[in-house]
Amino acid sequence: MKYTYLTLVFLIIISGCKTSEKIVEKKEIDQDLINFLFKDYIGEKPSASFIVIKDGQIKDCQSFGYADLENKILANRETNYRLASVTKQFTAMGILTLINQGKLDYNTKLTEVIPEFPEYGKKITIKNLMSHRSGLQPYNKLYPNDEKKQLVDKEVLNLLIKQDSLLFPANTKYKYSNSGYAVLAMIIERVSGKTFQDFMAEEIFEKIDMTNSTVYSKDLQIKNRAYGYKFNDSIYENRDQNIWSAILGDGGIYSSVSDYAKWDKSLYNETLVKSNLIDDAFSNWDENGKTNGKGYGFGWQIDIKNGKKYLLHGGSTTGFLNTTLRIPSEKITVVIYTNTSSLGGLKRKALFLASYFSDGKIPLPAYILLQKDIEENGIENITAKFNQLKSDNNKYDIIKEDLRSLGFSYFKKEPEKSLKIFELIKVEFPDFYGGHFGLAQYYAYKTEGNNEKAVEYYKKAVELLPIEKQRLIKYSKNMIKKLSE
Repeated sequence: MKYTYLTLVFLIIISGCKTSEKIVEKKEIDQDLINFLFKDYIGEKPSASFIVIKDGQIKDCQSFGYADLENKILANRETNYRLASVTKQFTAMGILTLINQGKLDYNTKLTEVIPEFPEYGKKITIKNLMSHRSGLQPYNKLYPNDEKKQLVDKEVLNLLIKQDSLLFPANTKYKYSNSGYAVLAMIIERVSGKTFQDFMAEEIFEKIDMTNSTVYSKDLQIKNRAYGYKFNDSIYENRDQNIWSAILGDGGIYSSVSDYAKWDKSLYNETLVKSNLIDDAFSNWDENGKTNGKGYGFGWQIDIKNGKKYLLHGGSTTGFLNTTLRIPSEKITVVIYTNTSSLGGLKRKALFLASYFSDGKIPLPAYILLQKDIEENGIENITAKFNQLKSDNNKYDIIKEDLRSLGFSYFKKEPEKSLKIFELIKVEFPDFYGGHFGLAQYYAYKTEGNNEKAVEYYKKAVELLPIEKQRLIKYSKNMIKKLSE
């Protein structure tokens, strides 16, 4: 299925944008390129909805596929997806709202709000919880493996209260913590005297007209709801809920890309909280306090590229995969929501869309263009295409890890394409482990009688792998031992 950009009205029809919304005139988009980005969602498949916002105006919004496969309901910009961990930016804002109201501060101790918490809670602050530096144990490790009942935030709290220790002393390390954000939801309830659902509705959603958004509860009829799916062999099966799906603070909000535009607007003003608190959310926090570097803020992952701050957060749960990207210096926001966890690459898609609509201020990720060229012209042209992209590094961004991912995207079904890509990586980036590791995998699993070659490449990969890639280092060493026997 292909679309051609004809008129603004046609764009509104295919994207599900309501005509009452102000959609700005823009340059003609390459709809074939957009279709390629979202080709896995076109047709009778689970859906993807995206929106691009620049300078406060919607530049593009489109939806592909079905929000509800069983009832053949197409997705649109009002479709409500389970946000999973994208919820954390809203939960953090709930805490910031209470700080803005003078009911909490960053140094409020966990035990000041929840006095029944064990002794170790006296050293955990609100700030530690928001920045994933609490040391709380992960709730999924504390819940019995054979338990079928859905866990809720209060039960997460009860599980944690039964523990007598932390993973590490508070504020000494960063470790992403769903437990921490479940506890934050309980703190919001204790301090506000309202349910998490009511607090978010009254203090955030209603104030910025996010009328389509809600916090999940089992008996709630969620309007415009997308249901989650997982690909199983040859069909998509409904996988909308699991035992973690009823936990709210870390992932329980349902919302649409249309409502995200209203949320995004509020982050540029003081409708919800003072600007200094928003700046705190967008800053990295470590053991020494607030910094301007990479890391994690309050509900946001923070990256710095070419002097620009990138605010990101993904969300993954059974049946749903989402990503959000904001580049405040360029006033660009990209949001992609999907109702299947069987597909990936959303962050790359978001980066590509941000680049595409940046008027040349952000280099285009080469990954997508290389992939599209391979699909259209075959693998034999990859070196020529790569050299073309490499020749203009101001316009195209070549990321080595993306190239490695591109190689492995063909590994299962078209390994010869993988081979060509890994060979290109090895030649172009000889000091990068990715090409060598890819070639090792190819000769170990896709050919016979090439163990020596595979071992040679695994050894080179081990030599080049950075120390933080311990899992791959261990795997490669095990493969060397196995293939050498």
